[in-house]
Amino acid sequence: MATLTSPGVDVSVIDESFYVPADAGTTPLFIVTSAEDKKAGSGTTTAVGTQSTNAGTVYLVTSQRELTETFGDPKFYTDASGNPLNGYELNEYGLQAAYSFLGVANRAYVLRSNLDISNLTGSAIAPTSNPTDGTYWLDLASSKFGIFEWSSTDQAFTTKTPTLITSVSSLAGNVSTGAPKQSVGNIGDYAVNTTHVTNKIYFKNDANAWVHLGSTAWQISHPTITSSKTNSGTSVTSGHSITINGTSVSSSATTLTNVAARINAASITGITAAIDSTTGFLEIYSDGTSASDGSTVDGKITIANASGTLMTDAGLTAGTYAAPKFLQSPHTSRPEWKSADTTPRPNGSVWFKTTSPNSGTDIKVKLYSSSTASFSAVSSNMYANNHSAIYNLDTTGGTAISVGTLYAQYNVTEQGGLDATPNVGDFQIFRYEGGTTVVSSKSTFPSFTHNETFSIQESVKNSSTLASAKTVTVKSLDGSTAADNEDFVAAVNGAGLTNVTAEVITSGVYAGAIKMTHKLGGDFRMVDTSGTPLADAGFSNSTAHSYGTYTANSSTLIDNLYDAPTGEAMDSSANNAVVATNWKRLSYSASTTTPSNEAANGTLWYNTNLEADIMVHNGTTWKGYVEVYGSTDPNGPQFSASAPTTQSDGSALVDEDLWIDTSDLENFPKLYKYNTSATISNSTSGVAVTTTGAAWELVDNADQTTENGVVFADARYHTAADRFDSAGTGGAGSPSSIKDLLSDSFLDPDAPNPALYPKSILLWNTRRSGYNVKEYKNTYVSTTKYPGSGSTGLGNLRYNNESVSSYYADRWVTKSANNADGSGTFGRKAQRKVITAQIKSEIDTNQAIREDQRGFNVIATPGYPEAIANMLNLNADRNYTSFVVGDTPFRLDGNATAVSNWSNNTASADDNGEDGLVSNSEYLGVFYPSGKSTDNTGNSIVVPPSHMMMRVLANNDNVAFPWFAPAGTRRGIVDNSTAVGYIKASTGEFESISVTEGMRDAMHTAKVNPITFFSGAGIMNFGNLTKVASSYTSALDRINVSRLTVYLRSQLESIAKPFIFEPNDTLTRNEIKGAIESFLLELAGQRALYDFLVVCDETNNTATRIDRNELYVDIAIEPVKSVEFIYIPLRIKNTGEIAKLGN
Repeated sequence: MATLTSPGVDVSVIDESFYVPADAGTTPLFIVTSAEDKKAGSGTTTAVGTQSTNAGTVYLVTSQRELTETFGDPKFYTDASGNPLNGYELNEYGLQAAYSFLGVANRAYVLRSNLDISNLTGSAIAPTSNPTDGTYWLDLASSKFGIFEWSSTDQAFTTKTPTLITSVSSLAGNVSTGAPKQSVGNIGDYAVNTTHVTNKIYFKNDANAWVHLGSTAWQISHPTITSSKTNSGTSVTSGHSITINGTSVSSSATTLTNVAARINAASITGITAAIDSTTGFLEIYSDGTSASDGSTVDGKITIANASGTLMTDAGLTAGTYAAPKFLQSPHTSRPEWKSADTTPRPNGSVWFKTTSPNSGTDIKVKLYSSSTASFSAVSSNMYANNHSAIYNLDTTGGTAISVGTLYAQYNVTEQGGLDATPNVGDFQIFRYEGGTTVVSSKSTFPSFTHNETFSIQESVKNSSTLASAKTVTVKSLDGSTAADNEDFVAAVNGAGLTNVTAEVITSGVYAGAIKMTHKLGGDFRMVDTSGTPLADAGFSNSTAHSYGTYTANSSTLIDNLYDAPTGEAMDSSANNAVVATNWKRLSYSASTTTPSNEAANGTLWYNTNLEADIMVHNGTTWKGYVEVYGSTDPNGPQFSASAPTTQSDGSALVDEDLWIDTSDLENFPKLYKYNTSATISNSTSGVAVTTTGAAWELVDNADQTTENGVVFADARYHTAADRFDSAGTGGAGSPSSIKDLLSDSFLDPDAPNPALYPKSILLWNTRRSGYNVKEYKNTYVSTTKYPGSGSTGLGNLRYNNESVSSYYADRWVTKSANNADGSGTFGRKAQRKVITAQIKSEIDTNQAIREDQRGFNVIATPGYPEAIANMLNLNADRNYTSFVVGDTPFRLDGNATAVSNWSNNTASADDNGEDGLVSNSEYLGVFYPSGKSTDNTGNSIVVPPSHMMMRVLANNDNVAFPWFAPAGTRRGIVDNSTAVGYIKASTGEFESISVTEGMRDAMHTAKVNPITFFSGAGIMNFGNLTKVASSYTSALDRINVSRLTVYLRSQLESIAKPFIFEPNDTLTRNEIKGAIESFLLELAGQRALYDFLVVCDETNNTATRIDRNELYVDIAIEPVKSVEFIYIPLRIKNTGEIAKLGN
């Protein structure tokens, strides 16, 4: 208080008041799981709560709209016919429960676990990730290849659809440069090798051999001349003769076979002959180098009779015949090959139509954009070469061509003419890099021999061909015998070129070297013509990329500089023939399906394939099943709903054959072994009879110690032949087939140690088998993890201790852990195992939900009884300031025995879940059964008990207080379900039930609260029990008392906090006692307490406690109990007796 120095009044206010703030009411924490990156409820943006970066964040949500904007609409799945998938593991039960709760309340905390459950959608194919932004794809399914085969007989073309080779396994030598294997296709087929950038086109000839279209081998696959007579029955006169291209050929016998031999013996340039093995006709071939006049190569054959009647006898007609032709041209240049045309062509000639109209070539290249997550088409027209492409795309010479423009060059090697190197069938895609075309040498301060020369041809605007060659003479301008870099530059710039210039690089690592530029971004080609000035300048075949290839960041090769194509005029026979161009080979993926990258690290895969790689212990190690049991089914285990009576190929069953029963997928796998000497028990007239015979014997999935058991573990993905990443593609590689694995003993280094198991025990290889959940692991098998090899190394100890350095490094690793008894988890249980493991981990490790400012007082994880223990532990960490609402399983049968057995854990489960309930606590309420409701789209869904009970609690607290029992007709009404029941495991259908009084009695004993239907009242919660131990007898065995205690804990803490650091004296103790008594008195008036007592004086605050800075307030309460058992004795009296009782 201020000191007054003159008369006056000083008024001060001392705040000694405090009060307990009103409780926020029912504020739950929903722990949920959902898909990732869902659309917000408005449908325009991504729901932030479903983004991976926000997983584990606790959100306070105040309305249904805010919930859907944060987490999207709850997703419930249906089948293809729109029927609900009841109990489906990917349904978003928690979000739906939170949405329903917020319909009657305005506060809820929501925590989404860090798991994208959409990854658990089943697939028979391993998932992949989106392509990298900027990925190019040659869409083979949409592309057309414009192959038209000519028939001189029909005088018409036939469109040919080629076989698309997409795997090197279909090529000779299993390499991309090989021709198709002989086993591919039929005679007369065409094929395109899309595994190599040159996309070579092949034809399968009568010899069943694949030949390169347009090549010499292709030309002699089709006869230029065919006789009209067959070898059989045809006789010619020996000594008669004909002339072919001016060379005389005489027969020396009477058969056409002799005529063919004599033609071949004549060694006429480009001419051969043979008898067709199928038709018997005499066929004469030109390989394209023949000369009809005997000297000028024109690819034709002129045949005439010389003496006698050989022409007539052989069935030949005199004349000049053109060889088969392979022509690449646009649709506007149709070949003139008809009989009436100037140059008719024989059967088998091919027109490769380079433009798209009328089924011509249409190369569909597409570009991936990560912003749109889709591929879009990029134009890729066909042209003969770079400068032709420039002309067709930009008549100004190249400056208007956009970066990223594509074209496909046909006849990539630029062969030309009917000579030794004819046009061939192939094409390669190039990408324009834009800007001026620059080649910068890496040879600094070169010197040159005076007067040596080279020539340059450059592309110019408005021309589809290169300009005439200019000769560049490098002279020493200072009179010395050697020229230098400036002399070279002067010679180029003085050669009269239109677009090409040269200069000396003046700075940087390559200062003193020479740079050449095409100012329009076009091409120029150079070749040494006298000496080696280009090579001396650094522009040579040794510094140029091979044409059609590119090596990035090369220390020796020059960007934009390439060897001249081998078939071009300046081919490899020329001296340092090089091309400078802005067209670079396109790097792309060619496939009939949309390309993708390998799965991202951590990607989950629910493999829906019903297949299994089962190995067996041979006494030393694990072996492929057929390696040990050679007579068993050659295709591996049979999957069927009924017992097989033969092997899959129809052979008789033998000992050790395997069968997996698919009639009960809920309990998959039921694995059987065939035994011809099985012990069979039957009953005849009530008498047990045991016989011996053939039978399928069930394998105990929980037995991992005897020869009759089975181990479930990851063991391998490949056979020994497939284990190496020979192509360097990375990833996990393609899985080997189950059939191949049967006869292979390869093991991954993480396979279970065979030394720990007995001979004959089975190994169910979960890595390669299906119907479980796997996780993709990058660099799972590496030399870091498994270093070395050999006798002293630590390489693959499971397989010859070899080095893993060449293995595929990535692996699919089983994510759905085995059950406690060692059996594997499969099907929906595998999905559930992964989901619940993540939920439990989130509850156990999340620190935000353990902070005081998160003021929730009810905890639920709708749909997951597996999380009950974790929720109870969280509650303990928060000093028991919440009540836990626990679910019963969806598939818990609707009878007293099943519910009691589950609640009492008669199955001896080691954790809460579908097999039993392990936990008990006075802060836990468990409810049964599930309910029938609707999702946000109006579809019928099955919801867990907590979905109903969370809303019941909210309604209870809206009309009463937490210490009122949320049960019965007044406060227990369920208004968000239309029926109660369970999901029948065998059918997946919802079975409605009425929880009868007898069942309710059993549930009361088992401490499970029934949700049931009463006629005239509707569905309601009709229980008030906490799930305490059977031996526990306390007022806390009731929900209303438990929730009262939760309320008292939080409120008493709020009352006491203002007294921290106050003096520990009588005044303080009286103040806190008074505050608490006032609070408890109010509760008594609100029907929470019968009575209470508060002690806070010297009797419980001794000197010792005071010296320890402690203050004790002892409180005793008598909580109000709920009415649960009403007894109404009804006495029947004689007439008049009741009136007498009143007197």
